[in-house]
Amino acid sequence: MDNSVYLFAGDSLVEGAYGESYVEGVFEALAAKNPESEPKVINAGRSGDTVSALEGRLDHLLQEYRPDWVVLAVGINDVWWPWLAGHSLGWRIGLAIRSLRTGQRATPDLDQFAAAYRSLIDRCRRAGARVLACTVGPIGEQISLPLNQQVARLNGVIKHVVAEQQVPLADVWQASVETLSALPRGSGYFSGEWLFAWMDCRRYAATGPEAMAQRRGLHLTFDGVHLTARGAALWSRTIVDALERAEGAETRTSPVVPAHVELARWNQGPLEVSCSPGWEPRARALAGWLGQAYESLASLAGVRPAIHLAVLNELHWLKSASPGAYPAPRSLWDGEQGTLFVPSAYEEDYQRALGLPEAVSSATAWPVALAQLGEPAKVTALADLLALEEMARLFLQDLRVAPADPALVRLLAAYLAQIVLHEPESEAGGLLGPWDEWSAALARAGNPDGRIRRQAARLYRQHGRDLVPSVTGGQPASEVAALARQA
Repeated sequence: MDNSVYLFAGDSLVEGAYGESYVEGVFEALAAKNPESEPKVINAGRSGDTVSALEGRLDHLLQEYRPDWVVLAVGINDVWWPWLAGHSLGWRIGLAIRSLRTGQRATPDLDQFAAAYRSLIDRCRRAGARVLACTVGPIGEQISLPLNQQVARLNGVIKHVVAEQQVPLADVWQASVETLSALPRGSGYFSGEWLFAWMDCRRYAATGPEAMAQRRGLHLTFDGVHLTARGAALWSRTIVDALERAEGAETRTSPVVPAHVELARWNQGPLEVSCSPGWEPRARALAGWLGQAYESLASLAGVRPAIHLAVLNELHWLKSASPGAYPAPRSLWDGEQGTLFVPSAYEEDYQRALGLPEAVSSATAWPVALAQLGEPAKVTALADLLALEEMARLFLQDLRVAPADPALVRLLAAYLAQIVLHEPESEAGGLLGPWDEWSAALARAGNPDGRIRRQAARLYRQHGRDLVPSVTGGQPASEVAALARQA
């Protein structure tokens, strides 16, 4: 970390005018860890902000402060406000007036929320800033409350978007759940009535948050939402840890998992490789054909990104910086190098969810090396091709090819994977038939990734390698997207 500018954008939990602010704690931690640097922390929180309200003012903040990092912490009002309006006439009237006065409106539709969140990330990237996203903490301190089911679903959307966009995450929800589970059972109190919330404001001015929390049996908040000192410290610690992981402070010597985790490590062809103990044969086999695929992609793209292949069991995966849940292959680009995360094995639930057993049983042609093997080996070989697409994404990242539409990014990666699979000498080429059949089955089932892979296959059949200059050029989006719509 250096003299970076950190812009915190979000709602009242960021602002800290009502309750304790965690932003000051982040600044103190950054300054303490780097005494020779002068990090600048900007608190751009605004009470009542929703994802759409933040979207409306973010460009001005980016232009004014020109941050290196933007910490996005927004979403709780998109859940809480619709609930309040549905349970209290006073809140319904008050929120309607507030919306007219400030333009702050909740976005309860999860698809619309996801689109707005992607827009926030895109705006930050266009301004040259890196992004750290935060999940939303619980409302009330009983996780079993029905309202927290809605919060959990919203957090699922945030996690999906940041994984799709390859943005690091500070999982405040998970940290809160783990902390609350180790504390005496907290109350489910939160201000559900407008009159009680008004009275809370008067009590807050008179007694402060800690006394209110103690009286109500709360730990991290004093009213179910706004933070006590303990809650602010949890937020600060979670964000600082996430920033350290993202900036590589902990992982320069071990870019996959914390240094205290022992992994086997070696260099194989163009790849640096590590794996969980006992999985060296699988990791070496993967590095063999992925290394060959790397050379094909390097020839196509004209770049040679540094890539670390990590073959991890579930325990090590959870300790790693992987942007996705085990066991789906994922990639992570830190601006200088990429890490390709591949599981040691694919769980049966994951196989069934993607229709892999059915795809294997219906496939008609297999390479000689796999033809005589059973279903588990064929399922693994087919699922491992997902790692090829993820590697193609790392090449696109190194080329600074980053269309705003995440579906187009997946299409570009799938098209590059098609080219590699059609290489005459490709070790993975024998799986092209089963891969295309599996993609078709996923598309028929309505799976968006299946539809994208079918589009990529049609693009290759119609254009072969001719689209490579567009894909690897500075502005591939318009031409390839137009051809994809025709394919």
